[in-house]
Amino acid sequence: MTRFAVLLMMVATPLMASTLARSEPARGNNGSVWIDVRTAQEYQLDHLPGAVLIPHTRIARGVSEQYPNRNTPINLYGADGVRSRMAMEALQALGYQRVEDLGSLNAIRGIEPATVSVQHTANNQ
Repeated sequence: MTRFAVLLMMVATPLMASTLARSEPARGNNGSVWIDVRTAQEYQLDHLPGAVLIPHTRIARGVSEQYPNRNTPINLYGADGVRSRMAMEALQALGYQRVEDLGSLNAIRGIEPATVSVQHTANNQ
């Protein structure tokens, strides 16, 4: 990739993300917001209808600006569950109480099994 293309992606991605994030969010049965935490490029290729794009690297600021109510129910998903887990932890640290990590887009669609959460403690390392 040329330097120009890399520079263009660095500038365009935040602009695309902020534009896409302003679209009407999908709302679940409980009024929850669906947030795609992947990159703008991944979002453009495929996403859940109505899901809001807020990349995991901008999750704290993006959610705080768009959903200042810390009781907003939020469903997060990514490509494999890693970024959605990081996003969930960041939002919980900000005081958001109703955040769910739904893992990957394919798991939500039933194309692959959901990931299993493993917790490590000092006793089972």
